[in-house]
Amino acid sequence: FGHCNVPAKYPGNPSLGHWCHNMRNAYKQIRKGMKQTQYKLSQERIERLEKIGFQWQVVDYDESFEKRCHELMSFKEEFGH
Repeated sequence: FGHCNVPAKYPGNPSLGHWCHNMRNAYKQIRKGMKQTQYKLSQERIERLEKIGFQWQVVDYDESFEKRCHELMSFKEEFGH
């Protein structure tokens, strides 16, 4: 099975990437209790997207953090700082 982890700048379908980015921003606004002005992301639509497997957060911050720590250690070893 595939995934629904569409990045904002998806070269295969830029408009889909842009739309997913907008849905994620609208969802963040809802979670922060802010009023949505442009996108009407109702609870029903949220549930529909979640049922499809939509990823509200594209980056796995734990994995990204570990990757960057390894890169930082490699930099330190190479340059001796």
